[in-house]
Amino acid sequence: MVDFIKKHKYQIILWIFIIAYILYFSFLTILRYRTLYASYFDLGIMNQTVYNTYKGIVTKDPSRILEMTDADSPNQIKRMAIHSDILLALLAPFYLIHPGPDTLLVIQSVVAAFGALFLFKIVQEILKKHKQKDFLALVFSFAYLLYPAAERENIFDFHAVTLATTLLLAMFYFWLKRRHKLSFLFFILSILTKEEVGLITALFGFYALFTAWKNNKHKKDVIYPLAIIIISIVWFVLTVFIITPYFRGGHHFAVTRYTDFGDSPIRIIIGVLKSPYSVFKYLVQPDSLLYFLFLLGPLGFISILSPIQLLISAPEFAINLLSNNSLMRSINFQYTAVITPFIFISAVFAAQKILNKYNKVKKIGWIFGCVLLGFSLIFAYFKGPLPYSREQDIHPLKYPQAEAKEVAFWANVLKDDNLKISTTGQLAPVFTSRRYFYIFSRYYGYADYVILRTKEVFEYPEKNDLIPVYKQLQRDRRYEIIYKNGELEVYKKI
Repeated sequence: MVDFIKKHKYQIILWIFIIAYILYFSFLTILRYRTLYASYFDLGIMNQTVYNTYKGIVTKDPSRILEMTDADSPNQIKRMAIHSDILLALLAPFYLIHPGPDTLLVIQSVVAAFGALFLFKIVQEILKKHKQKDFLALVFSFAYLLYPAAERENIFDFHAVTLATTLLLAMFYFWLKRRHKLSFLFFILSILTKEEVGLITALFGFYALFTAWKNNKHKKDVIYPLAIIIISIVWFVLTVFIITPYFRGGHHFAVTRYTDFGDSPIRIIIGVLKSPYSVFKYLVQPDSLLYFLFLLGPLGFISILSPIQLLISAPEFAINLLSNNSLMRSINFQYTAVITPFIFISAVFAAQKILNKYNKVKKIGWIFGCVLLGFSLIFAYFKGPLPYSREQDIHPLKYPQAEAKEVAFWANVLKDDNLKISTTGQLAPVFTSRRYFYIFSRYYGYADYVILRTKEVFEYPEKNDLIPVYKQLQRDRRYEIIYKNGELEVYKKI
């Protein structure tokens, strides 16, 4: 037993870190949802989509698969009208265990944590000639689990694309090992998390093709990346130019984020190519520079020493940096999910270069690992969400919202999923396990019950839209108020 522990000590420590990550973030995100810190955008939407798919499978009603209520109308729509994150349908069987947001949040934390395992194996493979490869693999994996952007996107509700971080790392690892069938499986799962992931995997395909050509690899090593390239491009074109317009009845909603360059996907691409000054203007904005700092800093900026792997994520960088939505240049949301894997992969290749160049320096592996760990801890302290961090995100632990228990009570009273419910944003995830759900708006009249917090009506950014609707509800003779306590109000259709 002692010999086993000595031989596998780094792997044992890694599993301790992974389990600790899963337990903490599963607990925190579930508590966050139950104490009303999550929101309709996007936990409520995701839960309703997966719940409807689950019910469609159980009741053999295919019309419910990937169905949700439109946030901007009273209509039922397919999720593909918003994003092609079709992987959501594959999560529906997990609702047989528990049909609710808790399931999604646990899945997200588990999958995110397993990214550390694939990264550990990637480091071992790339640095296999170095004596300290296991130690460095552990350091990189620990840095991944502490990475502020990855932790914060895990906390911010649920998104299928968040799972792409681990899926892309798995794809890359199995490609390194020339286990092409497994790599292809994770490639397919990756592109199903969001439409633009196909751009990333296409560049990965070109990278793999270039590597095979440079190293005179076997024919199979060429066929695999060619398949990746073709499928990725076809999938991206299909989702952006055919699937979303078909279900949406118009261009992708994100087109409005790039009006400086054009008013359609094709015109935006042409506009970017023809407007270098406009591109440069976005790249040098203060929030763009901070974005680079917070993404590259936790790994000591070494990713830029191996740019060819880092450039695989260039399309996602462009999508985020050229958007007029500044939130896409924040590390607090899901927009870094497909960038993170290649920041770490490029950093590992950079580490290989550094270790080879300074291989005569005594204990260079230990020195490098400690320096890398230092950068990781510094950025985790200043930008991470953990309890010891300066920007800690522990509101659910310290400040549970007063209405949480009452909302849970009403969720149980109204658990019949045939009831049509309308609520304000932060109550929404608790009530979206049903076919019809209406975010509180002028379409509340379609609901059997309306549950709201007046604080969300009068104090939140949407107040200019919601206050007139709330006043209309108070005058609406179709509804009677059946419960009021502090900020919480419940209305029933007569």
